[in-house]
Amino acid sequence: MPDVVSRLRRNYPRLARDLLSPVLELLRVGRETCDGDLDRTLIILAVAMRTAEHHDIAGYDLDAVLSGDVAAYPSLSTNVRSIAESTGIPKESVRRKVEALIKAGWIRRDGHRLSLAPRASVALTPLRDQVLRMAARNHQTVAALPPKR
Repeated sequence: MPDVVSRLRRNYPRLARDLLSPVLELLRVGRETCDGDLDRTLIILAVAMRTAEHHDIAGYDLDAVLSGDVAAYPSLSTNVRSIAESTGIPKESVRRKVEALIKAGWIRRDGHRLSLAPRASVALTPLRDQVLRMAARNHQTVAALPPKR
């Protein structure tokens, strides 16, 4: 990985547009998907990361999730304090936004433990699709790097 990073760094002026454009689009789509609230996007992504980190999630079928066949995800839960620490968003703001996400059905609560609800996966389809496009574009950018010197 360090070798790729150093090659990207050396070629950054030529690659900046290809690298920044998908990030800008990802942030725009995330903001749009979360009703204009980028902090809400960060919070849902922090909770989604805990689901993605659970070893059983790899066995789930995205189409089954999107069709409503999955009632709950396995998840390594998180809490408001951890979300605030990992995102840099003030704890009280996280608490309020988490409450709204729970009401919207995007986050599940069990005591102080928070986890992603499959309903969020449906609502976040535009954001997930943009993440996939960004990954593909970044792959193309890295693959097109000049050979190592």
